[in-house]
Amino acid sequence: MINKNNTKLLRALPLLVLGMLIIITGIVILISAVVYSNGHEITHDKTANVNVMLTRPEGWHKIETGKISLDEEFFRHIDGSTATIPITAELARQFLDADDERLQNSVFTHRTTHHAYEYLIESKTKDNYYHAVTDIIFVTEPSESELSEAEKRGVKFDITPVAMDGFVFITHKDNPVDSLTVQQIQDIYTGRITNWKDVGGLDAPIIPYQREANSGSQTAMEQTVMQGEEMIEPDGYELVYGMGRLVEKVAEYENSMNSLGYTYYYYINNLYRNDNIKVLKVNGISPDNENLISRAYPFTAAYCAVMREGQSGTARELRDYLLTDEGQEIIKLAGYCPVRQEK
Repeated sequence: MINKNNTKLLRALPLLVLGMLIIITGIVILISAVVYSNGHEITHDKTANVNVMLTRPEGWHKIETGKISLDEEFFRHIDGSTATIPITAELARQFLDADDERLQNSVFTHRTTHHAYEYLIESKTKDNYYHAVTDIIFVTEPSESELSEAEKRGVKFDITPVAMDGFVFITHKDNPVDSLTVQQIQDIYTGRITNWKDVGGLDAPIIPYQREANSGSQTAMEQTVMQGEEMIEPDGYELVYGMGRLVEKVAEYENSMNSLGYTYYYYINNLYRNDNIKVLKVNGISPDNENLISRAYPFTAAYCAVMREGQSGTARELRDYLLTDEGQEIIKLAGYCPVRQEK
């Protein structure tokens, strides 16, 4: 005969089992999040901010001739921005013979610009199974806060440009404006110009999107474009996290024809394409390779190989290699404008 206490226990048993299942599920999710955030299993940002598969470019060919050696373990020590994923992807093709399918899985990790800098700073002292020491990152130049954080931690950066790109402004394809001057861009982002009619467009308010602090795009905007001018405080909906999301805002938002945003030329052409946006000229000049090389385009940016100062080993060998003729050919094959031009 079952007493009352046993009856209560039997009634409570399903709830106890359910509770245990919830706890176990939570632990699994937490572990998965740790693995994801540290990039051990997947390449971060391939789905969030990249909508173009990392496929071999037309005319791909083997370039590296054994001047340096990179094994798969070393790729765990590389990090970078979203916009430089193809540099590491091409290195994996050249040195690991990685095919397109393999590149969609866990060959390497790019955690975005700010996180890459954080990991480079932290990696001076940290190493474990999920977080390999970060030895080299492919990014744009650091922000003031990233430099300040490095200084606090006793870290100095060794920064070397290895590729060139244009920092560009985008709007909806149906916007009649095709070009802005440097002054007009500064006036828009300081709030002195608020209507498209003041720059040759329709009588409509400008929606000037911005990126989050310490993203590569925001740092370039503040340092290269604004040059000391203080940017207006964005409304909540005007502050966008992630380059892919900014492109979608400009292209698909209800008032997208009135939108203005910024990103990198390579990114918008090769990593996150959207047929509803167009790249604006600046001072009437387009950001093609010829104008980047000649510096005719006003906002030329560099993608850099960044290490901790005084660092030696494979990371330095790779940095030096990327500046050789062979290394610059790899940069070119990845689709970027090389910093060293053919003589």
